[in-house]
Amino acid sequence: MKKIIKFIFILIFLACTYYITTIETLRYESNSIAMLQDLSKKQKMDLGNILLGQSGGTMKDSKVLELYIRSQEMFDYIDNKFHLKKHYTSQELDTLQRLYKDSPFPINRANQLNFLDKYNQDLIVIYDAPSGTLKLTFIHSDAKTAQQILQAIIQRAEDVINQFAKENAKVALAFIKKQREEKRKEFIQSIKRLIAYQNKHHTIDPTLDVERKVSILTDLETELVKNEVEYATKLKTWNPNGREMQMLKANIQNIKRSIKRVKQELSGNKKGKELNANVFDFELLKSDMEFSKEVYKQTLINQEETKLEVAQQSKHIVIVAEPTLADDYTYPNKIWDILTIGVLLALVYGILGTIIGIVRNHRD
Repeated sequence: MKKIIKFIFILIFLACTYYITTIETLRYESNSIAMLQDLSKKQKMDLGNILLGQSGGTMKDSKVLELYIRSQEMFDYIDNKFHLKKHYTSQELDTLQRLYKDSPFPINRANQLNFLDKYNQDLIVIYDAPSGTLKLTFIHSDAKTAQQILQAIIQRAEDVINQFAKENAKVALAFIKKQREEKRKEFIQSIKRLIAYQNKHHTIDPTLDVERKVSILTDLETELVKNEVEYATKLKTWNPNGREMQMLKANIQNIKRSIKRVKQELSGNKKGKELNANVFDFELLKSDMEFSKEVYKQTLINQEETKLEVAQQSKHIVIVAEPTLADDYTYPNKIWDILTIGVLLALVYGILGTIIGIVRNHRD
């Protein structure tokens, strides 16, 4: 029994070795390194992304790009240009790697799922977070075709991710246009409310009225001090009952009454309270108008920025390393594959030998 098992394992090893060295299709790699850049505006960065050296928006776009490169849509695009389905069912590939239209086994049947799976087996996408780059590899039985397919993948990916960005910008633009009209109406209404208030109270700005009254009060108080000094000076030598002194005294009293009236208008009586209320109401309406103006202004700025995003190619794939043209095959790695199979078969053989030995010991 042990000799039979050993013989079987040797046959399996020899068959695998023969397949790897003689039958297995030689396949070539084309490699490229690319980096996605968003030129539309500066991305907001959180602490985690700063430590990684890349903005969160670009990182997300790179992941979306990776998913799209592996998608059915990308496979269909590449298939239309390079006939991958025909390649996967042709004799360019060996028997084990080929797909068959009438295969009884689902795993190697030529259907949409297996075609996409084969495409993803030949496609390697590795995202490097610290540098923000994508390492892209495509494997094909022809070195030139592998290079051309990788070039086509990169070009198509850039066009599509820009299309995604433009579609998002169009949705945002429609929303901003609606917001612009709403903010414009609010701005116009705030202006109308301010003008109506001015017409109702017959004033351009109650604050100016207050400032004017304060200026008048200052002038009156200055004039009062001047007259009081003059009266006190003349009182030393002049007759207080004289006509000029009486006129000066009356003028002082008139100034005092005027000062009292102006102070009452500014605060302390009903009219003064009304004036203060007018100033408060006017400032409130004015601040509402200024706020509506700034919001409307910002909406217009956002609209122009979004228009630019719709029009421009904002996202670019920067090719750090162009797709390579292989001068020798990469797969199969014959020596490594043969050694791996030999080790695995030896392990399996050892396990089976141990099991058989245990069974025999139990029987004895």
